Amino acid sequence: MYLTEIASKSLNDEYLSKIFEVHHKHKKDYPSGTALMLGKGIADGKNKNLYSLIGNKFLNKKSFPYGKKINFNSIRKGEIIGEHEVKFSSGKEIITLNHEAFDRALYSDGALTAAKWLMKKRPGLYSMRDLLNFS
Repeated sequence: MYLTEIASKSLNDEYLSKIFEVHHKHKKDYPSGTALMLGKGIADGKNKNLYSLIGNKFLNKKSFPYGKKINFNSIRKGEIIGEHEVKFSSGKEIITLNHEAFDRALYSDGALTAAKWLMKKRPGLYSMRDLLNFS
């Protein structure tokens, strides 16, 4: 999320955003929680609420322009663990951030790290920003 926030903050509003993801065919949520967190990073970078920027979740256009909203493209096929790509386009250039997971243990390791961290905290509402010590 934080790379998308930094990229969104450093690029002006001319840049349009799209999040593309591929997951295994058994995954049900569209878009995934990871894709929504990437979108939240873009919205936070623009100092806007994600839901005011969210585009058509099922948009399947493969080329820009996508529109002024953050557009999501979610594909479920095969046994792919997880691929996420964020694109920013100004019409003159495209900037791409990409993440590809090869092992589902990556996600459980993160969940266990967060659980261990929470055990030492007082009751309250925390985010990954708190866990990673981002201000």
